[in-house]
Amino acid sequence: MNKGLVAALAVVLTPVLVIVIAIAGVAGMNGAPAAVKCGIGLSATTVDGEPVEIGEWDSTQVANAMTIMNAAADLEMSRRDQEIAVTTAIGESTLRVLDHGDEAGPDSRGLFQQRDNGAWGTYEDRMDPYRSATNFLKALKNLENRDSLSITEAAHRVQGNANPNHYADSAEQGRELVAAILEADGNYTVGANNASDTNCAAAAGAEGIPNQGTLGDPSTDIACPEGSTDLGVHDGAYQGSVVPIRLCSIAGTVCTGSDCRAGDLGGLARGEVVINARFAPYFQAWLASVREQGHDPSFSSSFRSWASQSRISGGGSNANAAGAGKSHHQTGAAVDVSGLPGSYNKHQCTGTAPDGACMTSGALWTAMHATGLQHGMTVHDQEFWHFEFILSGDHRGRSNPFAQL
Repeated sequence: MNKGLVAALAVVLTPVLVIVIAIAGVAGMNGAPAAVKCGIGLSATTVDGEPVEIGEWDSTQVANAMTIMNAAADLEMSRRDQEIAVTTAIGESTLRVLDHGDEAGPDSRGLFQQRDNGAWGTYEDRMDPYRSATNFLKALKNLENRDSLSITEAAHRVQGNANPNHYADSAEQGRELVAAILEADGNYTVGANNASDTNCAAAAGAEGIPNQGTLGDPSTDIACPEGSTDLGVHDGAYQGSVVPIRLCSIAGTVCTGSDCRAGDLGGLARGEVVINARFAPYFQAWLASVREQGHDPSFSSSFRSWASQSRISGGGSNANAAGAGKSHHQTGAAVDVSGLPGSYNKHQCTGTAPDGACMTSGALWTAMHATGLQHGMTVHDQEFWHFEFILSGDHRGRSNPFAQL
């Protein structure tokens, strides 16, 4: 490592430790932040600095990652596409141009271990970092609803690996390396209020805090924001009364529960978070901010119809569920996050946050809770997985944390 070029700076975001790679004295790293597409993140940015060691990655591996990122930028794809492609190359070759395959694919070659089957060009194409990355990215670009897939699933669908979870161990490495390269290039600052966060919040409204006093109002005349799909007007509910609300399906999310899983809501649901149009921009800003910190949460529930809430709460699959007409899932203003540590039953908190939120352990919950307070989203006082756009004091006897922001 050239220590004159690379220094590691540890930044503590309590209790999360974020390692920021600061690279000084590198010529040509002066690109401007790219445009933002809310809910998906930054557009792919070209990087043109000198490749250097970053963490466990040597300069050759970093150079290959930069080449992949630039191929995505040339195709006008997104930063998340850069992360998917870099993750895939890590999982296939540890970012090295391999001139050999393996037992499963003896004819596989290059960064992406592409097969000699006519789909990936000539041997020379597969061994060339830019051309092989371009061919991978073109296939990714043609993948239907790729922004609704996890990084691991998107990589698998392009590569067709025998193990659908093959890239899971590389996803965090891919996101971190892309962030570090962009950090070095002057296009991103780990832990800062980045462009995707700021611009989405600006589009949403004043300081990124929604007007929660309108929680029970119709939203039929509110348009779904960019980065989402309009699912039309449906019957929501607030405090036991039916309220017509426009629902938006948020691209780039994964949701598996009732009324968000693909084919639900009369065939309209897409396997993405479904949320009230009134709160959709704030949700996008929150998610973008969480992703900027290196996390990509998935969700087990979002909007629920009256019928679903009635079925679930009436001795159904969710013993925690409120009665029909009483849940903020029915306002389209709540989501449940999956994959958090702990028992998904009420009162299983590891503690109580200063704003009254039910806590659980781990960096993901910490990041979601902290950024949620910046974007109008609080955590239930009894359920650590339940995030909602509702003033803390509303029906909970809790203080309003936004008053202190």
